[in-house]
Amino acid sequence: MTLLEDLRWRGLINNITNEQKFINFINQKGTAYIGFDPSADSLHLGNYITLITLRRIKAYGCHAIAIIGGATGQIGDPSGKTSERIMQEAKTISLNALAIEKQIKKYGQVDEIINNLEIYKDMSFFDFLRSAGKLINVNYLLEKDIIKSRLETGISYTEFSYNLIQGYDFAWLYTHKNVTVQMGGSDQWGNITTGIEMIRKLVGDNNNACGVTFNLLTKSDGTKFGKSESGAIYLDQKKTPSFSMYQFLFNQPDEQLEMLFKHLTFLTKDEIEDILKLHRQDCTKRIGQKKLAELIIGDIHGNDEYAKCLKIASAFFNSTLDKLNEQELLEAFSTIQSTNVNVKEINILEALIAAKICDSKSEGRKLIEQKAIIINNKPIDNIDYKITKKDAIIQNFVYIKKGKKNYYILQIDVNI
Repeated sequence: MTLLEDLRWRGLINNITNEQKFINFINQKGTAYIGFDPSADSLHLGNYITLITLRRIKAYGCHAIAIIGGATGQIGDPSGKTSERIMQEAKTISLNALAIEKQIKKYGQVDEIINNLEIYKDMSFFDFLRSAGKLINVNYLLEKDIIKSRLETGISYTEFSYNLIQGYDFAWLYTHKNVTVQMGGSDQWGNITTGIEMIRKLVGDNNNACGVTFNLLTKSDGTKFGKSESGAIYLDQKKTPSFSMYQFLFNQPDEQLEMLFKHLTFLTKDEIEDILKLHRQDCTKRIGQKKLAELIIGDIHGNDEYAKCLKIASAFFNSTLDKLNEQELLEAFSTIQSTNVNVKEINILEALIAAKICDSKSEGRKLIEQKAIIINNKPIDNIDYKITKKDAIIQNFVYIKKGKKNYYILQIDVNI
C-alpha cells in the first residue's frame, strides 16, 4: 500500500485539503510536520497515536518534523474549548517543552524538532502584524468554527489570535524548511487551513501546501482515548506507572481492538486478523488486549516492563501479592482506590465503610460471613477483627480484597 492507502485502511484520515498535493508529497518524499502542545511535562497515550503517525511517514520514505508550541503554548489553543484556558507561566511551558522534546525524539524518531518560540522570539508585535496579520482578513477568522463557537460565550483577543499564530507557523516552515504538509487531529482543521491560506497569499495559488487531519481516537463511551477515571495515561513512567498503562489497555472492550491495532501499531492487515481470530475463540482470555498491551508497553517502556506488568497481574489474579517485591507492590497499589485513616487501629466493619467497600455495618457483616473479605491474602471471619499497622504490607498499606475482582487499599497513618 501507499502511505495514503495505509492511512485510509487504518481509519486515520478525517480530511485532506487537496488529495493530489498529498499524493505529490508522498511521491516526492517530501516533509510533513505535526505540532505538540507543551501544556504538561509529559505526552500521554492519546499523543502516542500522533507519534506513531510520524514514524509511519518516515517508514514510507518521507521526512517528518515536530513542532513544540513554546510560543503558541503561552496563548492556548481554543479548539475544542468552551471557555478560556488558564494561562501557564512561561517558565513552566519552557520546562514542559524540554521534557516532551525528549519523548518526541524517543518515540517519534523525527528528522528535526523545532520549538516555535524560535520563530517569534526576535519578532516584535509590529513585525508580526505586518508579516502575518496582513495576510488574513478578520471576517475569515470569524467564520472559523473554533472561533465562531466561542463568540456567544466570549473569547479573548489572546485566544482569538492563536489561529493566526499557528497558521504563520506553517507559512514559516513552508518558506524556510520546505515543509509542504501539516498534519493534526480533526480539531485542528481550522488552524491548518489558515496556514494554507497564508501560504497562498505569500506564494500564490500554485503552491504545494496541503493539510491532513486524523480522526480523534475515542473510547467506546465517546471520551478521548488515553484518559482514565484517574486522569491521562502519561508516557512518563513517573507520572503513570507501567502497570496503570497495562490496566488501561487490558480493560479496552473487544469491539475497540481492531481499531486500536490499526491506529497504535505497525501490524499488517493479516497480522491483525490472525490476532482477532485467535482472540474470538475465547474472549475471556483477553488475548487481543494482552497483545495490544505487549506491543504498546514494549515500545514505550520496554519488554522487561511488560513482563513486570504480567507478573503483577498474575499476583492479583492468584492472590499472591506476597510474591512481589516492594517496588512491584507500590506499582500494583498505585492502580487501586486508596483510603487514609488517622487511627492506631480500626474495626474491620468501620474499615470497610471508610474504604467504601460497603455502605453499612450490616452489609459488612454479610460480606464477612460469606468469607468475601480478605486482608493481605488472609480471609477474615471475625467481625471484631481490628486492623492495625501490623497488618501493613509496606509503608502502611493494608490490602483488602472483596470477592474475586475488587481491590482496595487502606493506609494507616504512619505518624500515629
